[in-house]
Amino acid sequence: MKPKTRVGILAHEELFSDSDGDKLLHFVASTPYVKAVHKAGGIPIVVPILDLDNLEDVFSVVDALVITGGCDVDPASYNAVPEPNLGAINPQRDAIDIAVARAAVERDFPTLAICRGIQVLNVALGGTLIQHVEHHMRLDGYNQHIHRVEIEAGSQLAGIVGTIDLGVNTLHHQVLDRLGANVRVTATNHDGHAEGIEIVGAPNVNAVQWHPEMLRHEREHLALFEHLCQ
Repeated sequence: MKPKTRVGILAHEELFSDSDGDKLLHFVASTPYVKAVHKAGGIPIVVPILDLDNLEDVFSVVDALVITGGCDVDPASYNAVPEPNLGAINPQRDAIDIAVARAAVERDFPTLAICRGIQVLNVALGGTLIQHVEHHMRLDGYNQHIHRVEIEAGSQLAGIVGTIDLGVNTLHHQVLDRLGANVRVTATNHDGHAEGIEIVGAPNVNAVQWHPEMLRHEREHLALFEHLCQ
């Protein structure tokens, strides 16, 4: 019997108050990522990275990675000036996530980058971002189809999800602008923004702009995690 795939879910630091009101830092990863990996048949492992010295250790203890969503990517990481609608940033998290993304591409390590993750991956490969777009942050419909994406026929993404027309949620306000090295767009939304990419030369690295973990109750979206766990 094949051992279950150990899927590392990148954690990040967040400040929370305890019962006494004291502020404490915690490493966190949203529960839906864990549930999606579990439902797909993998073993979810929340992975904190304190610094880049233990990056090699991460790749030695897991079989696949999820680069998670979250705060905005610091424009300084792609040599841009912050614009008025830029949200919260975390340069320390950026540095770690970008290093992980580059290492995953170099190793062609099985990786699924989600929402902020697709943006991190593009920046890691020399690309840039549009810092704000309207009407793409729909928290009220986190587990619903808010719009559809058109997926390139014959692409790996189409093969994974089993369709070229997919309903997705939308929980972001930044999107890809100039593409990084070897980044190829495989899915777009009605505005023409990239919703899915693959990396030429690293076929095991995939990324989507929507949050499939929130739609894990649907076969097409769970398939992204099943592909990671195969």
